This record gives sequence, structure tokens and C-alpha cells, in this order.
Amino acid sequence: MDFDRVRNAEQRKIRFEQIKNAAIKLFDEKQFHEITLANISKETSFTRGNLYKYISSKEEIYLLVIVDEIRDWIKDLNKHITSDMTNDIESFSIKWATITYQHQRFLKLISILFTILERNVSLERLIEFKNEFAIETSRAFDSIRTAFPAWDNKKIRRFIDIQKHFAIGLYPTTTPAPIQREALEKSNMDFQFPDFIKEFSELIRFTIVYLNHDVDN
Repeated sequence: MDFDRVRNAEQRKIRFEQIKNAAIKLFDEKQFHEITLANISKETSFTRGNLYKYISSKEEIYLLVIVDEIRDWIKDLNKHITSDMTNDIESFSIKWATITYQHQRFLKLISILFTILERNVSLERLIEFKNEFAIETSRAFDSIRTAFPAWDNKKIRRFIDIQKHFAIGLYPTTTPAPIQREALEKSNMDFQFPDFIKEFSELIRFTIVYLNHDVDN
């Protein structure tokens, strides 16, 4: 009996990996609104009916993918931010922005997290996701504490929240769809799509200066 439970748990984990891999492949190829559960089932060995035994919406799948993506992002941060950078805010800001931009799937997913993904899943699954997201986010504390050892947990949390909110809004404006580029070129609007690393590193730099001088944080 014990062996059966372990085997079933392992098989379930394999099934979820297959589903996530199929969803990732489609996400990298299509716009989110073009992806359906039927598409995902075709990329796996499951029928659509079998797919519903594991998930109830495509949004649930992408919540699972986000957890993996944030884990990879933070692993990169912890790998590359390994020294006190209190007196080198410029280098830290560029490094943080550059590493973040290398994880574009994560940025793309988090940009639709609050407006689409979280609004189309069950309460139970959303609570599970938020708990997992909080655990993974807390691992970023190590990188920030290494770079700015004088910061307490409150300042670190504030830094994480500010840069997260800005990235969610910034990333879509730096990666326009072809129709958006064409519309801008043919319109009279005076606008240039911003550069993510430049804009994000500037925000990081301003945030650090603000937190260093605001004793209330």
C-alpha cells in the first residue's frame, strides 16, 4: 500500500510536469488568449477529459509555471549577487535589472498575474499559489541582504514590492506586439517603446536611495 501511494504521487508529479511543459511551449509561441485547454491536451498524451482530472483551467496551469519561473529567477539572483554593494548602487541596479530581463517568461506571466490568471482559478488553488509565491519570494531576501546588509526585513520587503509592481507595468510596454508597433508607426502619437533594462535599473537605483534615506521604512 505504501509503495502504491508513493508510485501514484510520483506519477501525478510526472503528469503535472508534462502539462506544464506543454503549456510553456504554447505560451512561448502564442498570445495567451489564443491558448486553450484543447491546445494543451494536443501537446500531451492526455485527452481533454483526462486533463480536467489534474486542472480545471489553463490559468491554474500557468500559476504552477510562475512558481517554477520565480524559483529560477531567484536562483540566478542568489548566484550573481554575492557581495556587499552598499557603495555600488549603480552596479547592483544594472545587475538586478539585467538578470530580471533574462527571465522574460516570468515577466510576461507576472504581467497578467493579477488581471487574468488570479481571476480565473478556484479560491483553493489561489490560496495554495499565494502561499507558494510567498515562500519563493522570501528567498530573494538572501540576495538583497547580501548586497545591503544594513537593511532590515521591512526595507527588504518594501524593495521587493516596489520593484515587482514596477516590473509588472513596465514589461508589457517594452515588448509590444507587432500590431502595437505598426499602430504606433502609423499614428501621430509621439512615443517610443522604452528599454526594460535602462528603465528598470533606474527605478531600482531610485528605490535604493529612497530606502537608504527614509528612516520610517
